[in-house]
Amino acid sequence: MSRKKKVVIAASVLGFLGFLIVIAWGERGAIDLYQLRLKRDRMHQTNLELQKGNEALFRAIQRLKHDLEFVEDIARRELGLIRQDEVVVLKKR
Repeated sequence: MSRKKKVVIAASVLGFLGFLIVIAWGERGAIDLYQLRLKRDRMHQTNLELQKGNEALFRAIQRLKHDLEFVEDIARRELGLIRQDEVVVLKKR
């Protein structure tokens, strides 16, 4: 094989390796694409969790607007309210 042919082959191999390096590690390369996909998947999961939370809040708001027993239960638990005819009995610890 002639020296000129060896130089052309070596230059081609180096060029191909450089091309692979740019594809893998360059801006918008394979590694960047992989990281973006991971970020997208995390954001999708976060969106699903937020959606579930929003639906739960919506249901709670609807119950607060239309379910008097639910409102009473919250008033009893969170505010310690009682009805007029009830007596509170405290236990000693």
